[in-house]
Amino acid sequence: MAAGTASPPCASVAARASRPSSKRSDPTTRTDTRRLDMNIKKIGVLGSGVMGSGIAAHVASAGCSVELLDIVIDEAAPDKLAEGAIAALAKSKPALAMHPSFLKKIRPGNLRDHLDRLSDCDWVVEVVKEDLAIKRELYGRLEPQLKAGAWISSNTSGIPLKLLVEGRGDAFRKHFVITHFFNPVRYLRLLEFVKGPEVDEQEALAFRTWLEEALGKEVVPAFDSPTFIGNRIGIHGIMATLHMALAEKIPFEVLDSVLGDAAARAKSAAFRTADLAGVDILAATAKNVYDLCPNDEVRDTFKFPEFLQYMLDNKLLGNKTKQGFFKKGPKDAKGKKTFLALDPATREYIPQVKRDWPILKELKGIDDPAEKVRTLLTSDTEAGRLAWRCVAPNLTYSVNRLGEVTDGPLNVDRAIKNGFAFELGPFETWDTLGVERVVARMRFEELSVPPLVEQMLAKGITSFYRWEHGTPVAQLNPKTLAYDPILEDRRVTILKREEGRGKVIAENGSCQLYDLGDDVACLAFHSKMNALDDGIILLMEDTIQKHIPGRFKGLVVGNQGQHFSAGANLVMVLNAAKDKQFDQIEEVARRLQYAGRMLTYAPFPTVAAPFNLALGGGCEMTMACQRAVGHAELYIGLVEVGVGVIPAGGGCLQMLLRMEDALAAKGELGPMPKVKAAFQGIGTANVNTSFDEAQRNGYLRRTDRRVMNKAFLLHEAKQEVLKMAADFQPVKERTLRLPGRGGSEALKMAVRDFQLQGLASEHDAIIMGELANILCGGDVSLVQEVSEERILELERQAFARLCSFEKTQARMDAILKTGRPLRN
Repeated sequence: MAAGTASPPCASVAARASRPSSKRSDPTTRTDTRRLDMNIKKIGVLGSGVMGSGIAAHVASAGCSVELLDIVIDEAAPDKLAEGAIAALAKSKPALAMHPSFLKKIRPGNLRDHLDRLSDCDWVVEVVKEDLAIKRELYGRLEPQLKAGAWISSNTSGIPLKLLVEGRGDAFRKHFVITHFFNPVRYLRLLEFVKGPEVDEQEALAFRTWLEEALGKEVVPAFDSPTFIGNRIGIHGIMATLHMALAEKIPFEVLDSVLGDAAARAKSAAFRTADLAGVDILAATAKNVYDLCPNDEVRDTFKFPEFLQYMLDNKLLGNKTKQGFFKKGPKDAKGKKTFLALDPATREYIPQVKRDWPILKELKGIDDPAEKVRTLLTSDTEAGRLAWRCVAPNLTYSVNRLGEVTDGPLNVDRAIKNGFAFELGPFETWDTLGVERVVARMRFEELSVPPLVEQMLAKGITSFYRWEHGTPVAQLNPKTLAYDPILEDRRVTILKREEGRGKVIAENGSCQLYDLGDDVACLAFHSKMNALDDGIILLMEDTIQKHIPGRFKGLVVGNQGQHFSAGANLVMVLNAAKDKQFDQIEEVARRLQYAGRMLTYAPFPTVAAPFNLALGGGCEMTMACQRAVGHAELYIGLVEVGVGVIPAGGGCLQMLLRMEDALAAKGELGPMPKVKAAFQGIGTANVNTSFDEAQRNGYLRRTDRRVMNKAFLLHEAKQEVLKMAADFQPVKERTLRLPGRGGSEALKMAVRDFQLQGLASEHDAIIMGELANILCGGDVSLVQEVSEERILELERQAFARLCSFEKTQARMDAILKTGRPLRN
């Protein structure tokens, strides 16, 4: 929701919100709009509150210069608010800027003294108090400062656009739109876009294209209606669930258990989402709808129950006040965090109620969102029936909003998925469950059926979309009851659609090889969490040796799962270790290493397209490719020490090579600096939390390229392959000068100091000792050069040895069962 929308853990939000978009745009139109040369370099942000500062951080991360201005509250320090906002951004967790250095692009100022700074801005976005008089007064002072053609937008969600531009000149009105961001701006992709009749359609489309490409946003056109699409429908769902919880005395946490991951939605579900966003924001948005939509057929859903007013009066506002529907409790006997839930009856915080429903465990094993939703909502279990009762009213409400908030199902689904981190929008849910089945159940339960759905069924129309190969290709026009085509966007590659078109060249149970067109192939993993296993290694070998040569110009390694790859198949490794098959473990490591080396030294371009999680083996495969074109939201690192081993798919070698390059650029030469840097990165299991951070830390090279919009990632990776192929230069093998035994002893001594301080265990020291030996080249002298092959040999031998330790196996077992690392 706006001005404080739910923020599940950042990687989770990124994973869900950046699934391939089902949006299509006319490629011809796209080409024409780019001729308008939309080139935005400097932006003014008016208002430095939560939303204003979040917008400033995001556009700065996109490379723009920012003027951040706010009101004067202290004559002695007139820029205090903006300066404080920038300071808060530097401390934000999760980080709102993609790297701290981007905050230097933001200049603080104030609205009294510095409006002249906006005279060279290409876009000015207003994020001040939701008060029409205040906004109008500001626009009056702003208008004379704007350069010709500059865009002006408001982040409002409660004031009609036509009222905002009253009294403004033609030039102002022709470039004024509403750009309604969702908070946190970095992590939620939705941007609702509202334009008035004076704005030229082609210019608006060019601006939207820039917002998509430069900021990575899912730009959804909305009508100028109260709270637009996302909040109107999303807040309805939360408020309806709140009324049900209070009326039937159902604990909030019980409802959240069936409305989060179990329903293919953000883990924060309903009430945790309200806490994250702010209970006051939930209430303010609901009040807007209640006040501004007198004809809403379920208007009373948005009316405050007395309990919600109690929460507001007592500052139970969620995370911002550290207590809302939930709050942190004392640690349990095992030292784990606990959470308490607010009891509406006693108004006290009590231990959470947990229902041991078997279906929730079953749903954890289902990856496909449609299958998960279908399984839950059609289940004749207590959990399934409860989830249905929460979801069904919102399905009806969504249909009834067509024509009021937007013109078709697709924009509603895009708004809900990207604003609330759902994996299926409401109309995709209708189609997944089957419109006829949903209506039959609603009639049986005496629920209201939307009039539009009754009209559809009367004409034999049984879906909101036409589907081909699991992809919507047309959407229902609610006015004509005909299907309008969803035009393809040339920047968006959808592998599921390509599979249906017969573009799969080879496949097995773990991955597929696609023909992306233009003589470029794509190797896509689809194992559980895209973990690297025998099937992936085998097809990777066949791809490089058999399928690419003579047929394709190059290879993209990428996929469209929830994550690029969460690492190696740990279950396979643990089972082999328990069976004492250490020779087999070493052989699997050798095959993974050499698959990586084939990617590095292939006689054609190889480009990785990583996104979300690229951990352990996923990081190694990214590093093995000759280049990476990665999504801005990338969480990449070598985390193997957390499960008691070291990287053994070429990760140690790649870290040495990359650290040598990065440090040489800074003038730091010699054997030891690169070893220390690699030892620190691997030894601390460091995970970089963005593409930019990984690039600055040397995990990615300067030649690697960032893509802000994940929907365009495979297309951009393909373009990189074609660019490299035009003047291809094969990678040459290198030798390394390493410090040998002396260097490894120095590193081991440092680890012993950590042991004495209680910061490392005995087993940690064993792991670090193996790592030090690998990175230092084993038993060599300073004058010897160490081959890449020797480092790989040391890697896989150490990996197999560490797997033999019971404490390593215990760490693997713990991470698989609990998801948390074990320190033993």
